[in-house]
Amino acid sequence: MEPERSLKLSIWEGALSVLFLNWSTGVLLTGYALVLGASPGALAVLGGLPFLAQLLAPLALFLRGSRKALAARLNLLARALFLPAVLVPFLPEALRVPGLLLFAGLSQLLAAPVGVLWLSWMADLVPEEKRGRYFGLRNALLGLVGTLGNLLGGAVADRLPPPLGYQAVLLLGVALGLLSVRLLWLQAEPPPPSSPSPLEALRAAGRDRTYLRYLAWVFAWYLAVMVGGPYAIPYFVQVGGFSMTQVGLWTVLSAVSGLLFGPLWGRMADREGHGTVLFRTALVAALMPLLWLAGSRGFPWPIWLAALADALAWSGLNTALANAALAHAPKAARGGYLALFWLALGLGGLGGSLGAGGLSRLSSEPSPYHLPILASTALRLLVALGLRRLTP
Repeated sequence: MEPERSLKLSIWEGALSVLFLNWSTGVLLTGYALVLGASPGALAVLGGLPFLAQLLAPLALFLRGSRKALAARLNLLARALFLPAVLVPFLPEALRVPGLLLFAGLSQLLAAPVGVLWLSWMADLVPEEKRGRYFGLRNALLGLVGTLGNLLGGAVADRLPPPLGYQAVLLLGVALGLLSVRLLWLQAEPPPPSSPSPLEALRAAGRDRTYLRYLAWVFAWYLAVMVGGPYAIPYFVQVGGFSMTQVGLWTVLSAVSGLLFGPLWGRMADREGHGTVLFRTALVAALMPLLWLAGSRGFPWPIWLAALADALAWSGLNTALANAALAHAPKAARGGYLALFWLALGLGGLGGSLGAGGLSRLSSEPSPYHLPILASTALRLLVALGLRRLTP
């Protein structure tokens, strides 16, 4: 019955996990921060926390024992540690946003090695010839679940007095995240291939010049994305006039569209390679912020159209990024390759978030978000076109 039983369980586990992750790092957390009085600089830091956490991803190589057990225990601790973030409105006003950043950051830092552990485990569990289709389908389904969760969370946040609605949704997210850990334990873990020491695995990846060029592109891409990325939801709310329910509807539209596009990109990746998917989806993601900027409170339709562009881009891009890294990695040194991948992603996203905070202070007209989003668009396009020189 394996690996089919475990692959089905992985989808159910992911559905619960994505609700916690979306609510504790995504649009609901951004709305929570806005209610608590977060400045554009604080929003940039909040958007950069997941990338800061990725700097600890290489620690996964130095953890001994079952990858499943390690991933489950780290997730259990990280999700429980997020609970104090629900209580920060009870702190003095000056400490609320710093408290939110502290507890959200600690939770994400603790979970940072899980990505390497889980992806290494899944790479052994999912047959290589099915990776594109399986992960394309899984990511599309999880995207739908996550965005339906955003819709539900946004509706609760709009209908209960702030910040009570956000607190209720975040508390439910922690409960579902803890439940998902149980499903993680029920999945099979194939015996890991014999591997070199962590330092030898990192050195093997560091000597692979083709892979290093790919990592340089990943770094540049996430830097470009995060120069404007933290301000998408604040722009929708404060410039586009969206309520949190409308933000949830926007993400639902994107996710439903992703259910169509994700499997199509997966089949293309299996047929033509991940490099083709990366290039095409990166071009769409590069131009998409122009639709944000074309929208306003009186003319919101370009923002709604951007939901389709978002689905078209990220339903293929997210999967192709990780699968391109796996395609480079020999089994024996896979951990080192994946650790450097998450490190490049984290450094790029963190650098972009810091740049976003700086750019938001340079101009407040017509909003502090316009200049970072415009800069992000230009940088994304340059990086996407640079992918032509790579062969992931």
